[in-house]
Amino acid sequence: MFTVTEYIQLLMAFTGSMGFAVLFHIRRKSIPAAGIGGLAAWLVYLIVMHMGRGYMMASFAGAILCGLWSEFMARRQKQPATVFLISSVIPLIPGNALYQTMNSLVTGELRDAWRWGVITVMTMIFIALGTSLTAAAFITSGRIRRAEKKL
Repeated sequence: MFTVTEYIQLLMAFTGSMGFAVLFHIRRKSIPAAGIGGLAAWLVYLIVMHMGRGYMMASFAGAILCGLWSEFMARRQKQPATVFLISSVIPLIPGNALYQTMNSLVTGELRDAWRWGVITVMTMIFIALGTSLTAAAFITSGRIRRAEKKL
């Protein structure tokens, strides 16, 4: 199903997420979980891309998984969800699109810069939507459970 290049991408997503976890001074016991979150997010991204969806849908699906993973690990390791979310979402950042945007601007190709810029911004919006919707769902479910306990 996956090529060798995609397996290498998964390994790099794991390693990169762990690297950012170290950079952000996350507790030692949480670093592997942050790496697994990044690997899982990139795995979902690749699967959605193989299904024929675009970058934005793949990033959205990966971001939803990042949100779910971070909420799960936050409860399991009794830490804030942000600890896992930030490191896990790192592989989804559209680096190539951002590079192409800047390269097109520098070389004066404004139409390409506009096209790549829109792709970059929309991808980042979809990542933000995916993580925000997941967090909102967990917050709302927690409030509902607390309200039910009071009744």
